[in-house]
Formats: sequence, C-alpha cells, structure tokens
Amino acid sequence: MTDTPGGAKGAQTSHTYEQNALQLRRQVQQMAQSYRQAQILLTCVELGVFEALAGGSAAAPDVAQAAGAELRGMELLLNAAAASGLLVKRDGLFSNTDLARACLSSDGASPLARRLKIESAFYHRWGRLAEAVRTGKRPVENLLDEQPEGWVRSFIYGLYDMARLVAPGVAEALVLPADRPVRVLDVGGGHGGYSIALAQKYPLLTATVFELPRVVPVAREIVANAGMSERITVQEGDFQKEELGAGYDAALVFGVLNGEPPEGRPALIRKVFAALNPGGQIVLRDFVLEPDRAGPPEAAIFALQMLLATESGGLDTRADWEAWLLAAGFAPSTRLVLPEWIGSTLTVAIKPAA
Repeated sequence: MTDTPGGAKGAQTSHTYEQNALQLRRQVQQMAQSYRQAQILLTCVELGVFEALAGGSAAAPDVAQAAGAELRGMELLLNAAAASGLLVKRDGLFSNTDLARACLSSDGASPLARRLKIESAFYHRWGRLAEAVRTGKRPVENLLDEQPEGWVRSFIYGLYDMARLVAPGVAEALVLPADRPVRVLDVGGGHGGYSIALAQKYPLLTATVFELPRVVPVAREIVANAGMSERITVQEGDFQKEELGAGYDAALVFGVLNGEPPEGRPALIRKVFAALNPGGQIVLRDFVLEPDRAGPPEAAIFALQMLLATESGGLDTRADWEAWLLAAGFAPSTRLVLPEWIGSTLTVAIKPAA
C-alpha cells in the first residue's frame, strides 16, 4: 500500500513541524543553560586558574594546589574549561588558549580578570531577579553585597580595566581647544580613566573627578599611578545633594544617568549646565533605549540590571535626553559616532555663549 499525494504531503508537513519544534526547544534550552558556561569562566577567574597557567602547561594537581582546591573538583573544572575552549588539554597537561592568555591572565595584552570578578558579583544579583520583579525594588541582599571592605576597590578597578581600553578612542573623538587651558568636570567619573585619556591628549587640560567618598581613595590611586595627580583632582561630593562648582569648559557624564531616579536625571543635567562656562559642552555616554524601550538588546537587558543594582535607576531614550538638555538651556545636541570597536556614541550639547 502506498501513500496518497495528500498523505505524503501531510507526513512531510508533520516532519517539518517536528523539526522546527525541536529546534525551538533546543534554542530555549540553550538560553536556559547558558549560565553554566558563564560559571565555568567566572569560577576559573575566581580560583586563579588562568594565572596558575600563565607560565605554561601544568597538571591538574598543580593547579589545584595553587588554587587551594580539592583535586577532584579542580580536575572536573579544568576538563570543562577545556571543552569550553578556555583551556587546551594535551597529554594530561592544561594550558591557556590564546583567548585566555590575551584576556584572562595578568600577562595578557587586555586582562579582564578584575572586570570578570565584577560579573561574578552580578551573577549572584541576577539570581534574585524574580524577587526584584515581584517587588519592583532592588533586593536587600544585593545592597549588602556591596558593603564588605574592598568591594568598591575591586569594582572601580574592574570598571577601569574596561574603560582604559576605550578611553583613548573616546578622547580622540572629542574636540576641545588645544591652544588654551581647558577645565573638565568628570561627573561620577569613578576611576578617572576618561579624564586621564583627555589629559594625555591635551597638555593644557586639567580635570576634576567628582565622586562619592568611598570611591575617592581608589580614584586618586589610579590617577597617581597614571602620573596625573598634578592635573587631575578627585573631589569628594554627592551630586544628588550638592552643586558641581563652576567655570568648566566641558563635563563628562558617562554611565551616570542610569543610576539616578527618574527625577534625578534631568536634575543632574541642570546642575551640569550651571557648572559650565558659556560655550561649554556636556558629553553624555550611556546605554540608550529605542523609542519602544524594548531594544537594542544590550540596553534593554542593562535596564533590567539597574533594577537589581540601584534603588530606582534605569535607562532612557534619546528623546528623553534631548528634552532634558533643551529644558536645561542647552542647544540641540549632536552625536559623535565612535569607532566600531568601541561600539557606542557620544551625545554632545553646547551651553549657548549668550
């Protein structure tokens, strides 16, 4: 007995449906299980696996001893890291891949270990996402995570490791007067990395990094290590409660608006306007949402992270920014497109000269 044409078509349709359903199930499963890859990477960083292998190949017992870990657990971790493309295993010895050498050990060109330790802390925060969504507030445990001594130092240095890679490109895109002294205000500038890059580009430039008391010692240390203490001042202050001073030619507001409550974002822009000289410029850099607030993906996900990390922070659209800038008195803004490898833009608005 043979299938009728209609029966063959029906069987083919059913088979196609099953294939599509299987593919969708695998996609969902991959999304749900992606935490496993992240934890392999973050655990290797936390236990110093890539540092232990920085000098060359080593056996699992040697790595376990260096990490202060039990052999069986370490061997399982090393094998999983090799399966994930982070390590190479050959003849029972493990070594770093090119990726690990470049990005995950201190002798690499772009070490990210300190930044990834921040991601490890974020990993725990994201485990409380359901609670944050139910309550609409940052879980208390997420705030407590930030209290131990040394947390701020690790956090700021982790941010600095990322910023110093892109700061020269940002400084190159900004146009400031080169023939006269220029004063820059770095609002909530944390590590001061962008002020350092600008000072390196403009010999007559001085900058003030305006930061909270817990951050100030770390910022001053980074500035001193860059040899910029005479030109970059780190000022202790809280811009939610205090004014920012006056007489500045440019103000950097990088990654700061996202931590402010909705009413605090336009308020901060007004304070920056008051701090600038006529003709001065505000420079904004942050994730920005599309008009429907559902994209781009990185920004929409980061907006959710603000629920986990702040009391009432979040992200905005460019239309929000423009409305606040104009209301504060700035001229219409322009956008500076940064190199593709940096992957963002700068929004610049000028305080009218008269």
